[in-house]
Amino acid sequence: MNYNEIARYLGTRGAPLWPEAVAWASACMQELEGTVAPRVLGRRLSLSLFAGESRDLDHHLRHCAEGILFAVTLGVEADRLLRRWRVQSMAKAAVGQAVCAVWLDTLCADYCARLQLQLREGSYLVPPFSPGYGDWDLCVQRQVLELLQAPERIGLTLTAGGMLVPEKSITALVGISDRQEEACGQKCMRCKKSDCSFRSVPVEQ
Repeated sequence: MNYNEIARYLGTRGAPLWPEAVAWASACMQELEGTVAPRVLGRRLSLSLFAGESRDLDHHLRHCAEGILFAVTLGVEADRLLRRWRVQSMAKAAVGQAVCAVWLDTLCADYCARLQLQLREGSYLVPPFSPGYGDWDLCVQRQVLELLQAPERIGLTLTAGGMLVPEKSITALVGISDRQEEACGQKCMRCKKSDCSFRSVPVEQ
């Protein structure tokens, strides 16, 4: 469990978690691990399906012809726990939200690492890009879920307002490039919003 990442999602701006938050994070993670069964699915496809939908996405995938669309969800069990934590304590619920977000990030990173191992030599994954990033409109989520058959395969659906259900879920698109320099593993470093309060700090090499 990465307490620094949990603190980042809580907006501490570099300050470490306070002792009570550490205890809540540990308790939330223990409850999640005992209840939640994350699910992941992906599909390799032509990026022409999304061409012209977003200038930011087009630029991000400018050296890619194919990509892998994927979804990760913690499932309805995580949503139930979040509702329970809100009743117990709004502060605990906020920490639980951050724990879920960090777990989802970790699952996405692990999935992409496994994908990279399956690619032929000389192919590299460009960092994930999700609906809602930059100018890629969230309304594309419906198309994403249809392409993945996510409702049938992992129970991932949309509300009338376009929000993912279960709440703790992510969809993303990773491009496949023949340029090694495209495989930037630094979280957030290719995003133009440098003033984002949730922006990750580059990892020391």
